[in-house]
Amino acid sequence: MQLKAYQSIEVAQVQQKKVFDKKVKKREFKEGDLVMMFDARHHHRAYKKLLPKWFGPFVIKKVFADNGSYELENVNGSPYPDRINHDKLKKVLDM
Repeated sequence: MQLKAYQSIEVAQVQQKKVFDKKVKKREFKEGDLVMMFDARHHHRAYKKLLPKWFGPFVIKKVFADNGSYELENVNGSPYPDRINHDKLKKVLDM
């Protein structure tokens, strides 16, 4: 009984991963690109819906190809303390 449940969970996870991977937009940036970072602090708060959702700009300092994360620095050169995943970044179109 438990083995059957385990197998059905594995099948469901594989199907969910396929559906998720179809929807994900893989964003790739190069060193030196200007990007904006998503501000997750205000994402689900209705009273802050008029606040900007993106902040920056930042410059891509280093690319980590193994997991799709990036090291950033401000345009004035000070480094951002954390690595940021590609799904929290968008390219600056005009500056």
